[in-house]
Amino acid sequence: MTAPAGKPIVVGVDGSAESLDAVRWAARTARRRDATLEIVYAIDFSALLAGGVVPPPEEMKDVLRERGGRCLRTAAELASAQGVTGATTRLDPDRAAQALVDASKTAALLVVGSSGKGRLTGLLAGSVASAVGAHASCDTVIVRGDAWDEAETAGRPVLAGIDGGEASGHILGAALDEAKSRHAKLVVVHAWADDPPPHEPGHPEHHESVTDAGHRLLADRLGGHNIGGVEVDRVVVRAHPRRELIERSETAQLVVLGDRGRGGFPGLLLGSTSQALLHNAACPVYLVRTA
Repeated sequence: MTAPAGKPIVVGVDGSAESLDAVRWAARTARRRDATLEIVYAIDFSALLAGGVVPPPEEMKDVLRERGGRCLRTAAELASAQGVTGATTRLDPDRAAQALVDASKTAALLVVGSSGKGRLTGLLAGSVASAVGAHASCDTVIVRGDAWDEAETAGRPVLAGIDGGEASGHILGAALDEAKSRHAKLVVVHAWADDPPPHEPGHPEHHESVTDAGHRLLADRLGGHNIGGVEVDRVVVRAHPRRELIERSETAQLVVLGDRGRGGFPGLLLGSTSQALLHNAACPVYLVRTA
C-alpha cells in the first residue's frame, strides 16, 4: 500500500510518552506505505497571553521554541530507529488541535497519541485527540493501548466495525488495506441491538431476520472488494456496537471505524461508537474520514 502521491503522514508530538508512541506507530506505517513523515510540535503561544491580551516576553518564547526543538529532534531520532530517515519536523505557533487539523488538509494520514500533557505544560491532551478525530480532513489514527507494540500483537487481527451505512465501503477498503499490509486477518463486525416491542407480531422471528440481513450486508459489501489474499471473518451479532467493539479491541492490533455512524451528515462530529472507541479501545483506533 502506498500513500497518495506527495502526501505525508503527519504525527503530532508534545514530548509525552503517548505522543512518542504515536511517532513510532506513524513511522512504521510510513515505512509500510512508502510515505514521507512529518512531525509537528505546536507551541501555542496564545496560551501564555497575560489576561488574554498581553503577549509573553520574547525570552519565554525562546525557551518554548528550544523545548519544542528538542522534542522534535528526539521524535526524528525515534522515527529513524523505526526505519524512516529524512522525516521533516515543524514548530507551529498555533494551538495543537488547530495546528494538526490544518496539517491534515494536505496529509494522507494524521496520527496522535491518546492523551498527553496538560495545557500549561504541553500541547497534546485527550481533548486534542477528540478534536482531530472530529475535524481532520484526512483519516486519523489515535494510538491507544499498552500492547500494540508487543511482538505477539502482530499476530492479532485488524478489526472493522460497519453499520450498513453509505460509509461502510470506505471503512472496509481501509481495513482491507491495513490487514493486507500487516499480513493480518480481518474481522468485520456488524453488531445490532434493536429490539421490537414484545407485543409486536412476529417478535420471535425478528432477531433471525435482522441477523440474516446482517450476513447479506457483509456478503454484499465484501463482495465488491478485492480481498487480495486477506483472510476475512464475518461476524454478525446481537449486541451493542460500542461494547462489542471495545471488548474485541482487547485482542486486535487495530480497529477501523467511520468517523460518524449511519445517518450522519457532513459537519457532524464523531459518532457515538467512534467516540466511545476513541476513549476506551485497547488498541489503536483508525477513523476513516467519510465526508
